[in-house]
Order: sequence, then structure tokens, then C-alpha cells
Amino acid sequence: MTMPRGSILLADDEDKILKRLGRALRDDGHEVVEVSSARAARQLISERPFDLLVLDNIMPGMTGLELVREITETIPATDRPQVVMMTAHATVSSAIDAMKLGALDYLQKPFEVDELLVVARHAIERARLQNERQYLLSERSADFNHYGIVGRSRAMEEVIKRAELVAETKSTVLITGET
Repeated sequence: MTMPRGSILLADDEDKILKRLGRALRDDGHEVVEVSSARAARQLISERPFDLLVLDNIMPGMTGLELVREITETIPATDRPQVVMMTAHATVSSAIDAMKLGALDYLQKPFEVDELLVVARHAIERARLQNERQYLLSERSADFNHYGIVGRSRAMEEVIKRAELVAETKSTVLITGET
């Protein structure tokens, strides 16, 4: 089984951590974009989609939590990237806030790089499954928009129209014919 590869936006104001985590994620097969502020991350999110955001919470100017709150308010749930928060200053309330806003995980620094790699793989797999689910739902809606009846011929449209007319009454109808 090949590991899921995804696009990751990594935001941390500590350059050493940014480079170390970015290298580890790239070595694991992911495309990684590194930024040193939440504002720079916000700009990139508006320009292109990411599967996963890995955000430090405490950064100058704007916190990771503030960015997640903004993303939650502006990007529809179906289009939002997965979020993993990390911080050296973890509090129970900040962890709860992050999870309420939809963060998938909350890593307290220092943590093992392998822990982040596992969380990233899980998050990207989850993002892929959500995208696949949305695609399948939209396909199903397109194919089954006539009460689960598949067919677009004139004859089928006529059958559906008649069934809709009968549905307004108390009568029961059995539709038969070729499959």
C-alpha cells in the first residue's frame, strides 16, 4: 500500500522547527509549503487548496487558533483542509477551542517527528476520503435526481411525470417494464 501523499501548509515562526518538520514531511512524500506566520498562511490558503494545515498556535501578529477560526467562518466545511495545531504553550482551553473549531489533532511541543508523520498521513487520508465522499454524493445526486430512478429518456421522463401526478392522490401504482 502506498502512503497517501498530500499538500501540506506548515506554519511556525521558529525557523529551526519549520525546516526540520518540513524536511521530515517531504521525506515522507508530501508536498510542503513553509511559512513563518499565520498571516502568510492565510494568504496562501486564499490562493490554493491544501490537504492539511500544520499550525503553530503562538505566532506574532495572528495566532494559529485565530487563523483556524477565520478559516471555519469563511471556507465551507466541504472545502476546508484538515488542521493539526502544535504549541509549546498548551492549555486545556486552547486544545478544546482548537478541537471545537475542527482541528484533527493538537500536538504539544516538543513532540517526536514520527508522531507528526503519523498524524499527517491520517489527516491526508481523511481529507481524501471526504473529497471522495463529496464527489460520490454529487454524482449520486446527478444520477438519481428522479427518486432513485436512473434514466433520462423521453419515455422515462413521461413515467416520472405520471408518477408525480399519482403521488398527489391516495392511489398506489406499480411501474413495470424492462430493466
